[in-house]
Amino acid sequence: MTRLRGRLNAVDPLNLTQVILAEGKNTNEKISKAASQSRILALTSIMAALVAVATMIAIPMPPPLSTITFAPIIIFIASILLGPSAGLMCAAIGSGIGFMGGSSIGTIMVPSGYLYLFLLGIIIARGPMGFSVGLIRRKNEIVAMIVGVIAETLIFFTIDTYLFGVAIAVLDFGTLADLVFVPATYAVLLAVRRILNITYLA
Repeated sequence: MTRLRGRLNAVDPLNLTQVILAEGKNTNEKISKAASQSRILALTSIMAALVAVATMIAIPMPPPLSTITFAPIIIFIASILLGPSAGLMCAAIGSGIGFMGGSSIGTIMVPSGYLYLFLLGIIIARGPMGFSVGLIRRKNEIVAMIVGVIAETLIFFTIDTYLFGVAIAVLDFGTLADLVFVPATYAVLLAVRRILNITYLA
């Protein structure tokens, strides 16, 4: 209000209407930006919750794979629609919560003494996965998802090489099985865009 008075005193009375309209426009822009940020935060929270649920519903796979979940589909969709920051948050937070939930109810089996180590591993791997997909999405969404899976796999491999050696870490390349979710995700994206009449939400 003080700034407005200063501007009113500094201008010709004939331009008062323009000054008032400019102030109103700035205020509306700030309100619109705040509302948009709140919407993105709310959607990110919802997607993180969905990632958590999908992570808990783990399907056992034959060796050398451990389990497979539908969480990558949700991570891909969130990262593409909402961008890299939202992709990072929903992937890391949702995967962490889902891993803890799955290990508690028995859908995710963790060797004794490795719970928090594995928890940290999935957060470190899945967060950059979501971020990289969101970062590349506007160039090529399919390539972005492929890069995300590769990034996740290489992070798991690097961590396990350091902790357990290459012989064990090689099994992490089974994570490349998440590539099967790329075409499924693209089909879901097309349907969502058709229903909501949008390309991106952020």
